[in-house]
Amino acid sequence: MTANLKRDLEHLSRLAFRRAEKGHQLVREFCSLSKRVQKHPDYPLLENFYPWLLVPLTLWAVDLDGFGRHLLKLIKAGLRFDAKTKLLLAQLGSPPPASTQTVVAQQEHQVQVGNYEPLIKQQHKFDAMEKELAQNPEFNADWNAIKMQFDVVRFQNHKKIIRRRMVQERNFRSDWEFRWHRNAHQFQVIFDAFCHRWNLYGMERDKPLLLKLTVNLTPYGTMIVVPSYWSFDAKRDLKWNAIKALHRARCVSRQGPKLDAIKQARREDSKRVKSLWQKAKTLKLKGDARISWVIEQCGWHSGSDESKVKRLLRLNERGQ
Repeated sequence: MTANLKRDLEHLSRLAFRRAEKGHQLVREFCSLSKRVQKHPDYPLLENFYPWLLVPLTLWAVDLDGFGRHLLKLIKAGLRFDAKTKLLLAQLGSPPPASTQTVVAQQEHQVQVGNYEPLIKQQHKFDAMEKELAQNPEFNADWNAIKMQFDVVRFQNHKKIIRRRMVQERNFRSDWEFRWHRNAHQFQVIFDAFCHRWNLYGMERDKPLLLKLTVNLTPYGTMIVVPSYWSFDAKRDLKWNAIKALHRARCVSRQGPKLDAIKQARREDSKRVKSLWQKAKTLKLKGDARISWVIEQCGWHSGSDESKVKRLLRLNERGQ
């Protein structure tokens, strides 16, 4: 995709998580590269990478803004990309298709404001628990006790929210070591325990932010989190068709024993066609003569056309 400053900035402005604010400078720098810089031997690699800067954040596996700045620094200094930089570019590959990006971008706007209702049926469970919590004198006593020990305003972000530390996939936890020698360390440990006791992900001023039943896309899969207070009914609580549609936006192919066998047979056919195609070259066969020879060698019905051969050749090239 050719960079276009106006179009790409407009695209960033439509993405969630303040992407325009955070990424506009990098896009501007890329679009303003001089003709001299564009003659750099590794510029085509940078050009292939650039579309990743416009992909929804959910689909990033690493900090691509940071990586983009690293690539620009090398290009502007006239330095070549080293083997490890090229390896990272190769592992990133091409961005997901536009159809995937559109679905993910839409869901990001819902996640940004904490709106999971389109995927949940039994929202009343959350509403009832939230109302009960706000009126619970024991909860209010706990929060007031924390405020007596700490100036909690110091720990609020620009939205007046304090968040507990996040628990990662498979219960891995970053910044987990117990520390007590600073006031901020003491607050964080106590606040984490408080949030665990009351099923919170944080506090907004004096308002408890109760955990929700959530469905989130991540770079690696679709994560469903059921809060511990939630009496879960798999059939009635979630809109599974909507969740499946969201998950399949990644262009997931159908799976199953029969389909696996069909795919394996197709892979074997593609390898055989590739081998015969190469052999036909050595026999100096061209065009229709080469295709007809491959079809004959495969033992296919005489009515088979060139599209089958070309389809299997493409399959072999993709390694599928």
